[in-house]
Amino acid sequence: MTLAKLKQYNGKNGQKAYIAYRGNVYDVSSSPLWKNGIHKKIHEAGLDLTDAMENAPHAEEVFVDFDIVDTLDQESNSKSDWVKWYRKYHPHPMLVHFPIALHLFAAGLDIIFLFYQEASFATAVFYTFFVSTVMGVLTMLSGILSWWINYQLAFTHIFVIKLSFSVITLLLGIAGISIYLNNPDVVYLNNLQSMLYHGIILLTGVTVIIVAYNGGKITWPDKEQ
Repeated sequence: MTLAKLKQYNGKNGQKAYIAYRGNVYDVSSSPLWKNGIHKKIHEAGLDLTDAMENAPHAEEVFVDFDIVDTLDQESNSKSDWVKWYRKYHPHPMLVHFPIALHLFAAGLDIIFLFYQEASFATAVFYTFFVSTVMGVLTMLSGILSWWINYQLAFTHIFVIKLSFSVITLLLGIAGISIYLNNPDVVYLNNLQSMLYHGIILLTGVTVIIVAYNGGKITWPDKEQ
């Protein structure tokens, strides 16, 4: 069976739900955990889950009760050298921690600044926020690559949330940087623009937590099988 043929068995509109793992194609249609072709709001039926399962807390033992209905065409399943290199070194997990930590640091430092109004704190907040926003771009690009390589761009609930809040964080970052560069003294003012700047700094501390939480759910989903 080719990947193109496998995609037809996505568990939707009365279709059977098939998934592939290490060259075997399994029929998971009977499982309530694959209702409508979606598993744990992460995985979609009709895809090769070999790469995605590398990060899962379980392996092929979860398929022991399902019938093997076919094998996956190895020629269609082959990956280029750069994809193998990408999966070996995992750039996204390596990159993602930095912007999350820096956004949280900027938010925490801004809270301190609001109480003490020290210029050094204001400067540190901006540059930390600036670096975290720039690094966020690289993290998003690597995340999209990981989404494509490991999950074939499966548009499930958890990925929608993660992608949406990543974009929101980036847009907030651009807005916050623009406000500060337009007038660095905005941090000391008591007007709408100042409230917006500080609000953005604090809000991104929340949005990255949502991104991080859902990223963790992808790597460590519920243990129910």
